[in-house]
Amino acid sequence: MKPQPATYAERLRGTMSWALFGAGLVCTAMSIGVDLVVWLGPWPAGTEHQRLSILGWSLLGTLAGMLAVIISLAIGGPVGRFKAKVGRTGLGLEAEDHDQPPAATVTTTTKVETP
Repeated sequence: MKPQPATYAERLRGTMSWALFGAGLVCTAMSIGVDLVVWLGPWPAGTEHQRLSILGWSLLGTLAGMLAVIISLAIGGPVGRFKAKVGRTGLGLEAEDHDQPPAATVTTTTKVETP
C-alpha cells in the first residue's frame, strides 16, 4: 500500500498529477470522438479532402494536448526534475539531479546563561 502524503506540497502535487492525467484522458477522448464523427459520419461524396484536413487538425490538437501534459508533469509533477522560470528576461529551464545524496546539514545549538 502506498503511504499517504505527509505535507501540503505532496498532496498538491498528487492532485495536480491526477488533474493532468484527467486532462490527457479528456483530450484523447475528444480526439477519438472527432475522428469517429469524421470517419463514420454521413458525408457527401467529394469531401475527402475536407475530412482528411479535419482528421489532421484533430491529430495535431491531440498531440499538442499530450505535449502540454507531458511538459507540465516534467516541470511540476511527481518527477519534478525540471524547474522553469518565466520573467522579463525570458524563459529559464534548469535540470536537477536527484541521484546525488542530499547536502549535509549542520545544526548548531547555543546555550546562554544569565547571571
